[in-house]
Amino acid sequence: MLAAGPRDLRCDKDAARNRPDNVERAVCGNNGTDNKGMSDRLKAEREAATARRNLLTQDAIERTGITEEMIGELVTRFYGRVREDELLGPVFAIVQNWDEHLAKLRDFWSSVVLMSGRYHGSPMRAHMPLSLAGHHFDRWLDLFEQTAREVCPPQAAALFIDRARRIADSFEMASATLAGRIAAPRHVLRS
Repeated sequence: MLAAGPRDLRCDKDAARNRPDNVERAVCGNNGTDNKGMSDRLKAEREAATARRNLLTQDAIERTGITEEMIGELVTRFYGRVREDELLGPVFAIVQNWDEHLAKLRDFWSSVVLMSGRYHGSPMRAHMPLSLAGHHFDRWLDLFEQTAREVCPPQAAALFIDRARRIADSFEMASATLAGRIAAPRHVLRS
């Protein structure tokens, strides 16, 4: 095997330009573009995605009246009830720092209903070890729906409740799958 010299280790763009396109990509390892061009394109794509998300967020706010303050009130009141609940309180007793947990939940719900993108956790992974069953999800939704209707105007409450039901279905189906069972969504159609 021949030892490669310093010139052999980098992209020879002049030589690559004289080859078919697929060979240029293989030689240069970056589809024939330089890193600055790629960086500029990624930056532009991220800015466009942010602009789209801001438009969707503004639309959600205008349609429902949901604000960050409303999310904070809903989360605080709801999890206050959860902590006192006979069935759910013991499940949530593992939370060590409620101020930190409530901040994370506000970020989660802001991301869910306003698409703020503030939440970056893995809620499914966090909840799977808890051995939650159908009656836990039913009670969670009962309390959540009651609180949403008290805190929020009707259109906002409807959006929160729709998302909560979808979340409950996702968690319940994932829990069943881990237990080797199949579960169909049952909360989305709840009346």
